[in-house]
Amino acid sequence: MKIDSIIVAGYFVIVFIAGYFVSRHYKKASAGDFITGGRDRTWYQVAFALFAMAADPAIISLCGLGFLWGFYIIQWNSVHMWFTAWFAAMFIVPIYWRSRIVTTPEYLEKRFSLPCRSLFSLLLMAALIITLSGAVYLGALLLENFLGWPLWSSMILISAIIGFYVILGGMKTVLTMDFYQGIFVIVTLVIVIVAVVNKVGGFAVLANSSIISKAGVSIHTIVPPSDWSLTTTKFFPTQAILAWAPITGLAWLSCNFSMAQRLLAAKSEQDAQKGLLAVAILAVFYPLASFVVGCLMRIKMPDILPDEAFIKAILVMVPVGLRGILIAGLMAALLSTVDGMLTASSALFTEDFYSRIIRKDATPTELKKVVRIAEILTILLTLALIPIIRKADSVMVFIQDFYAYVFGVTIAIYLIGMFTKKVAPRSGFIAMITSVALTIALDVFSDVNFAYIGVFSFIVTIVMFFSLSVFEKQPATAVDLENLTVHTLSDAKGPWVGLKAWPGLWKWALALAASWVVFSFCWEAFMRSLANS
Repeated sequence: MKIDSIIVAGYFVIVFIAGYFVSRHYKKASAGDFITGGRDRTWYQVAFALFAMAADPAIISLCGLGFLWGFYIIQWNSVHMWFTAWFAAMFIVPIYWRSRIVTTPEYLEKRFSLPCRSLFSLLLMAALIITLSGAVYLGALLLENFLGWPLWSSMILISAIIGFYVILGGMKTVLTMDFYQGIFVIVTLVIVIVAVVNKVGGFAVLANSSIISKAGVSIHTIVPPSDWSLTTTKFFPTQAILAWAPITGLAWLSCNFSMAQRLLAAKSEQDAQKGLLAVAILAVFYPLASFVVGCLMRIKMPDILPDEAFIKAILVMVPVGLRGILIAGLMAALLSTVDGMLTASSALFTEDFYSRIIRKDATPTELKKVVRIAEILTILLTLALIPIIRKADSVMVFIQDFYAYVFGVTIAIYLIGMFTKKVAPRSGFIAMITSVALTIALDVFSDVNFAYIGVFSFIVTIVMFFSLSVFEKQPATAVDLENLTVHTLSDAKGPWVGLKAWPGLWKWALALAASWVVFSFCWEAFMRSLANS
């Protein structure tokens, strides 16, 4: 294990040094570029930055889910290929691009009101910081389990390295670092899946397994089970995938500022659109690798704890030395997620509260300073929240529950704003805050599955908005909706506004969706052929 520790320590040193030099390169970046990263990234840079943000130490938890529930869980992630990526590229990116927003909550102020912006920004900051705490904890847990490093020392080390280059160089440094770390993560996952599949004897072992997952289906099937119960304990049956995955997936990809921040750094609208479609594939690849490893570990080591599956796979099936490289790859996933959460939460505070409410006449130099102070405070708050995170039964479930409180409400109000011309700022705010309260109450006082709680919040927000807007007095003067809805873009006729910048988008959208359907059929056929051979 000593050689593995040296490799991981060496990786941290490389990140530290690279972060320093990249930060110095962008030392003279303007306050705007420091916060947003500028608009100079190509589509593949956007894609890798988005992927690096999405992939984190939850790879370990995903492996545990595959161990328990089976390979069909991949259908939850496939929503990005058959729906969310092309939908966001077609409708949401054009509006973001023309409205020139800096943060995603800013759109809600332009479209509805400042209270709507402030409420969403507050909820989003809470979600980001909770996710940030979970990511730091999982990363430190990884180092403790693999290398025997002390838990709290590991958490402080991770936070210090991230804080160093984020605070010094801002978003432009983060985007550059994430591009290369995203590539490293992909290489790591390829090595893991090849090593494990080869060690257990190939995919035929999976195809010939008679193990039934906790969901009551074969561990190797890609077809989800059916369950109509609202209180189902199954993890994402077909009904939940079709109802909740499009809602939360779209919110996570386009309303979640830590993701949208990378979209807004693209050098053109078309680059942002292409980056989205590219990351749709990457965002399915990394959990696919985790689920396959989880299923194979269920076959080879059925008595271990589910969350130990990924760790055992590396410890038992990967030789010393190569383990260190793989752990460093997982650390790359962690650092990319943590730096994204850190920059996003501090930018939200600076743009949505400090410069908008606290000090409207703040100078660019002052804003740069405030961002850095916010990042330091966020790191301290992250470490303070970790004892609470550790008490949760599952970090992933804890985070998913909180997302159910926020994402259904959020994407509902965004879609209302983007697809209608109705002006009702008070109705929007009341619908948002009431839906969040009802969602929390439903989660606390009922046994309804969190996925359906999210769907409930989505529906309630839409119904409440349109019901209340009937009674809301319309403003005396016309409200300027230019570039805020798909029907009022200055240079594109709605609703298929994404075709203005990228006429071929619809072809790629169809091809991406069709490719997933083909893959699903091919996987089932592949499993059957191996079982019969």
